[in-house]
Amino acid sequence: MKAMTWSDRLWTALFVLLAGFALLLLVAPSLVVIAISFEPRAYISFPPSGFSLKWYQSLLQNRQLTDSIWVSLTISVYVALIGLVLGVPAAFAAVRGTFPGKASLNAFLLSPQMMPGMVIGIASLFFGAYFAFRASNAMLVAALSVFCLPFVIRITMARLAGLDPRLDEASANLGAGKLETFARVTLPQLGPALLAAGAFTFIEAFDNVTVALFTSDVRGRPLPVELYYLVQNDSTPAIAAISAIEIGLSFLVMLVVARTVGLERLGR
Repeated sequence: MKAMTWSDRLWTALFVLLAGFALLLLVAPSLVVIAISFEPRAYISFPPSGFSLKWYQSLLQNRQLTDSIWVSLTISVYVALIGLVLGVPAAFAAVRGTFPGKASLNAFLLSPQMMPGMVIGIASLFFGAYFAFRASNAMLVAALSVFCLPFVIRITMARLAGLDPRLDEASANLGAGKLETFARVTLPQLGPALLAAGAFTFIEAFDNVTVALFTSDVRGRPLPVELYYLVQNDSTPAIAAISAIEIGLSFLVMLVVARTVGLERLGR
């Protein structure tokens, strides 16, 4: 094996340094928020002057916030399920379909990912107003499903592209129908990708504020919208405690995916 030259070592060290700095920029803000959530005093400061769980206890006693968390969890589950039900057939059509306009259909299905969430939120609001459909959690589920659908499609497409189509052909040659082939051959191979797609969709739907701000029900607001209004009138570490819970939930979902599926398997 050829030994590394001094220039190779220099570029390797520079790359590691830049990668570590980028990782620090990504992780450090979350760590600061989590640290602030344990501040015992009634105002935000960093570093915290001590350690206290009173802001987490106050969240449990705040009925409005607990209701918002429940609303967000419910909406996120619905969005994830709708995304899987619609996204998997769409991915099949995009990867294995042979029909005119396939490229245009793929661009149309993935276009919501290219748009800011605020654009989709405002468009959903005006679309609902045109048909006398007021802002509600049903509208929020529909808008978030449109916004998150490309996540499911792209992940499923990546997995489908790596599958051997000869397995389906072999199943058909043995007498299995298309539905049986999908259920017994294709679906088990798609399991890791579907779990990951559902997890990513759940996280995005739970944390999304740009779409929810324009389409959610004012009487049952999801957590991101509730936090948006709370930030304007509250400067206590309770805001950091809510944010820390969201960070923890996202980390927990990804940890479950990593332990049960393995993130390195998603592209295989």
